[in-house]
Amino acid sequence: MKPRIGIPQALLYHRYYPAWRTFFKELDCKVVESNQSTKEIVDAGVRLATDEACLPVKLFLGHVEYLKEKSDYIFVPRVVSVDSKEYLCPKFMGLPDMVRYNVDNLPPILDTTVDLRSNKFNLIKVALKLGEELDTDYWQTIKATWKSWRALKEHYQQLKAKTNQADYQVALLGHEYIIHDSHVSMDLVEHLEEMGIGVITADMLSDTAIEEGLTYLSKDMFWTLSKKMLGAAHYFFNREEIDGIIQLTAFGCGPDSLVGEMIEREAKTRSNQPFMSLNLDEHTGEAGLITRLEAFIDMIQWEGV
Repeated sequence: MKPRIGIPQALLYHRYYPAWRTFFKELDCKVVESNQSTKEIVDAGVRLATDEACLPVKLFLGHVEYLKEKSDYIFVPRVVSVDSKEYLCPKFMGLPDMVRYNVDNLPPILDTTVDLRSNKFNLIKVALKLGEELDTDYWQTIKATWKSWRALKEHYQQLKAKTNQADYQVALLGHEYIIHDSHVSMDLVEHLEEMGIGVITADMLSDTAIEEGLTYLSKDMFWTLSKKMLGAAHYFFNREEIDGIIQLTAFGCGPDSLVGEMIEREAKTRSNQPFMSLNLDEHTGEAGLITRLEAFIDMIQWEGV
């Protein structure tokens, strides 16, 4: 019988799911993904988490709670670094511990450590360790690793190839696990597209474009996700074809509280692009967000007349 691997649809799932899904399927596992976020999942996470936890962590715990009765294992990697000399937010490093501490009656957790600070080939060691835990053949694991890398590469190639012909273009800043979670973002992308607005996100930009944006910083940043958001922001600030910028941040996020403020301060020095920052939590209402969104788009269209 194939082991069931539970993968929560939260946090880094939205960045790496094509690779994770492919990897475990190639190891002859049954992949069980939690449903898309709902109010019930959010509420479960809020009950389980400490008050100080940020919204994405609360959401993650809710997804784990949903999966625990449906899985033989739950995949919760301890992600330290995914780029040379850079780190992710501490919540990713402590995620397996937070899950074990806050969620009862769990199946075994696949919590292998991902640390690519010094060598990206460490990812092969990570894959082989997972293969050992699932009792799979060495070459089967190597093949699964290669196929998962290809799946992720093709996914991002498709994202970067996306184009739209809308009259107005809005850049959407924020982490993938906020923008692409339809419940947390309250379908913001879909609402904008229904208004006839083209949406551009950081994951649609090339690495060269992100690096171009980072040249405006006085020093390098070692938080990978925040660095990407800052680079995308400065790239968008210097593009005339971008008619407005919306920033999405999560309540309780430490790096976002700093980086979001840096982006907002820079936006205030520029008068050519309307800028709006939305800080989201479990209490944010869709009606209020839509009202602000409509007012923001009206301002863009009025300036474009």
